[in-house]
Amino acid sequence: MSWQASNKACKTLWTTLFKLHQLQSNFDDSGDKKMSDLTFYNPLESAENIKQNATIIANQLDNAFHGHSAEYESNVDRTKAMASMIEILVDDSKQVKDLANIVDELYSFHGEV
Repeated sequence: MSWQASNKACKTLWTTLFKLHQLQSNFDDSGDKKMSDLTFYNPLESAENIKQNATIIANQLDNAFHGHSAEYESNVDRTKAMASMIEILVDDSKQVKDLANIVDELYSFHGEV
């Protein structure tokens, strides 16, 4: 999957991260942003604190996705979704588009973005 506005996972992720003040960039520029560019990610924090902050963001994303009529894919539950998102969020070499890829695998988005 590529980073594109027509993909509901990408658009919903970007919208949610923007509303959570994790991103300040426009949609087109956001896909290449690294996790360490998100405001929750503080490289001066311990790995444990970064993981705690990532867990909070993953929880907010999960809640927001369900608020946008998303459902878990058939082989996914909340535990798997959270763990998969946290794994990306704590990896400072991963990009927002990598997070969008995993979100697209975890959730089925319905309706308008």
